[in-house]
Amino acid sequence: MGWRVVLGRTAWSSYTYERPEGDALKLLGSVSKGAQVGALAMTAEGEYVQVVGDHLVSLKTKDIAKAIANAPKESNRNFLRETPPWLEARKDSPVPVVIVKKRRVAVMP
Repeated sequence: MGWRVVLGRTAWSSYTYERPEGDALKLLGSVSKGAQVGALAMTAEGEYVQVVGDHLVSLKTKDIAKAIANAPKESNRNFLRETPPWLEARKDSPVPVVIVKKRRVAVMP
């Protein structure tokens, strides 16, 4: 069983946050193998790492390069930069209404 790679922003956004411009990590997608899951990133040195939050785990470049070659490619480049709809805050949602009811008390005869 080898590494499974899914490319794109929606794949890595579940495991880590977006890095600022000029950061040493370039986020590519997600990577998984058994119980190991996380975002796939490439360092400035060209090494592949698995990212979960801020925790980095080095990966074998040969194995990951093979998995990336077999990964489905994203055809729309703008899709990689979009924020998924479920991560955006809704501005048109109403304020929740909370109703506190009195507790019933059992009366013993």
